[in-house]
Amino acid sequence: RENKSMKKVTILLTRYSDLFGKFICGISREGYSHASISIDSEEEIFYSFNYRGFVIEKPKKRAPKTRKQGSVCIRMQVPKNTYNMLQKKINKFLAAKEKYTYSRLGVLLCLLRIPHKFKNQYFCSQFVAEILSQAGAVKLKKKESLYLPSQLIDGFECLFSQKQLVYNII
Repeated sequence: RENKSMKKVTILLTRYSDLFGKFICGISREGYSHASISIDSEEEIFYSFNYRGFVIEKPKKRAPKTRKQGSVCIRMQVPKNTYNMLQKKINKFLAAKEKYTYSRLGVLLCLLRIPHKFKNQYFCSQFVAEILSQAGAVKLKKKESLYLPSQLIDGFECLFSQKQLVYNII
């Protein structure tokens, strides 16, 4: 029986065959090159960062040509107040979408294991780790800016539920 006071949050990890995706997977020796987050119970709408900045993704409806087979969803349950905080943070990004940019330098610093924080600049897994942490949904094992997508699988402790991993959703 599902607890009505708890809400589902989903992190989607995917891999891409474009040059940057291959670079991230190759240099990190990890299987995923992109991370996004959904607070939609149907897992239709995800939020993330890519080379265009802050983006809304609908991975079940539209598959980019460069997306490869194989994905993993990390699902967790959070209380309503934590969910509301996540929603508020995402709405802040949506309201000022044009001021946020993708941080290529941030990815490089992450690969070099140098913590950093640039105003209004994020890369995908940094964004996911930061909003989950700031909303109080998870306890991170390291700084937000040091997470590559694959590292999100084991890189945090859910504070309100067990993590559920589901492979090859999309």
